[in-house]
Amino acid sequence: MIINHKRKFVFVCVPKTSSTTLSKHFIRIDGLSVDSSWLKTKWHWPMKNIRAHYGDSIEQYYKFAYHRNPWDRMISSWIEFTEERGHLMTWSQDLKDGFKTFEEFILNFRDSKWSEDIHFHPTCWYTHDEKGDKMVDFIARYDNWQEDTNTIFNKLDLKMEDMEGKRWRQTDRDKDYKKYYTNDKMIDEVAQHFRSDIAMFGDQF
Repeated sequence: MIINHKRKFVFVCVPKTSSTTLSKHFIRIDGLSVDSSWLKTKWHWPMKNIRAHYGDSIEQYYKFAYHRNPWDRMISSWIEFTEERGHLMTWSQDLKDGFKTFEEFILNFRDSKWSEDIHFHPTCWYTHDEKGDKMVDFIARYDNWQEDTNTIFNKLDLKMEDMEGKRWRQTDRDKDYKKYYTNDKMIDEVAQHFRSDIAMFGDQF
């Protein structure tokens, strides 16, 4: 999470939705006015935990998150978490050791410990409460990143052109995520795990 007390916003960091890119930018421009927790449990805290911890002090803050198509998010997660050195050194080596291929990972995912890991929860887990009520003001779409990020930046009195360089952690992969799903069972397994997101955001394979 990123909480900025100067601009009064809360950024709920859903994994693999440009959270690293945006967080680095927010920290760069506002420095110590940002409350952040890198490589710790609070980094991917859901909004319900953030609100329970900070209480009324952030009630009037602008709260936002990003949502990504779950089939796209899962292949992006697999590639980064099994290849990126920082993840492997801190938490994801077991993921790499446990599955030989992306197909094996997906077909066994729901029966593995990874289905409960904080990096693989649906967007709704981060942005909604237990009753299904939305706890953030805006959920941007990863596939509409430029326009939705511009909407957020306008709200925060920021300019898109001030962002430095390209997005962080761009993996070397085919942009068409569908090519990584070689059978219908893989498609269905992802659909079952992310059924709340699919119902909420209308995602399709």
